[in-house]
Amino acid sequence: MGVFGILFLNPFMNHALKEIEQALRPLVKKDPEYKRFRELCTQYPCYGIRLPQLRERFKQGFSFSSLPHKEQVPIWNYIWKQSKHHEAMTFPLFYFESRKKKNDISDWKILKTWIEQIDGWEHGDRLAGIYSYLFECFPEQLFPTFIQWNKAKNPWKRRNSLLPLIFYASSKRSYPPVQMILSLVKPLILDKDPYVQKAVGWTLRECHTLYPKPTFSFLKNHLLQLSASSYSYATERLTKPEKILLQTKRKEKTRS
Repeated sequence: MGVFGILFLNPFMNHALKEIEQALRPLVKKDPEYKRFRELCTQYPCYGIRLPQLRERFKQGFSFSSLPHKEQVPIWNYIWKQSKHHEAMTFPLFYFESRKKKNDISDWKILKTWIEQIDGWEHGDRLAGIYSYLFECFPEQLFPTFIQWNKAKNPWKRRNSLLPLIFYASSKRSYPPVQMILSLVKPLILDKDPYVQKAVGWTLRECHTLYPKPTFSFLKNHLLQLSASSYSYATERLTKPEKILLQTKRKEKTRS
């Protein structure tokens, strides 16, 4: 992009960001209890606007909503990275969610950088859902990044190295082989971060839905290593006999 292009682009981006932030103000209502709840999810300033209101406002569109996708991408990327309000950052996620089956590898190159702004489960999990559709289409391109995130100091990267692998098990979608999934779960079994622990359990739960035998075997082999929250999530959908078997073995191993 030339100098004149950059000079034009920055004011346009700033205008788009201001438009987003101004669109939020009429939605703000005095709801201290809900605002406190929202503030538990993020370190960013928070208005306490409920998600249905945000989604309805997003559907109404903005001055740039009719632009082609390639022209909207840098705008949403700018809003995501420059806005300091939790709710304003939700709109870029809504945009890429709205085209989750159309996003391609050029979108991934932008979206994978968004993990740096994640500071809580709400935006992190929404981003993981977007990643999951990209991973379904481009597993070979995305998996190396997940391997890197799996070893990262940032717990939200570690969490997002797992959640996109399955997210929610469904017969309508395709998934990686069980060995690929468990290869990223295993290094995080002893992770101390509570949100990573939940991601371990979540992923094992969904993995068991798709691959019951190898996942159940994995659970038996790592019973004492799983944290309480990982174990709770991982065993949610097991049959009663399976739960009893694991509980018995877990108690036996604890005593020995």
